[in-house]
Amino acid sequence: MLKKGGLLIAGMDNGMNFLFDDIYDDNTQLVAVNKVPFNPLKDPELYKKLISRDEGIQFSHTMEEQIGGQLKAGLVLTDIYEDRDREGLVKDYFPQYIATRAIKL
Repeated sequence: MLKKGGLLIAGMDNGMNFLFDDIYDDNTQLVAVNKVPFNPLKDPELYKKLISRDEGIQFSHTMEEQIGGQLKAGLVLTDIYEDRDREGLVKDYFPQYIATRAIKL
């Protein structure tokens, strides 16, 4: 835990990339196929699909978990920044990443 006056810079995704399959294939239309937050351990078919593609197991988290967790830990947000991928279809529709700056009170 940070001591009083400590600064936290945190980077996270907002979970939107997990909604879609093949977001880096420019020939694919964006179709929401997954639920967010993304948790393949709660969906056996999704788990099998990820393993068969050798993609590993990934999870998304809600903004309530990520930013709310900072606030509950006694941090005060002082800045926020959003960013996008440089490639793929999603970048044209919304930012997928967030960085926060927070100070421990």
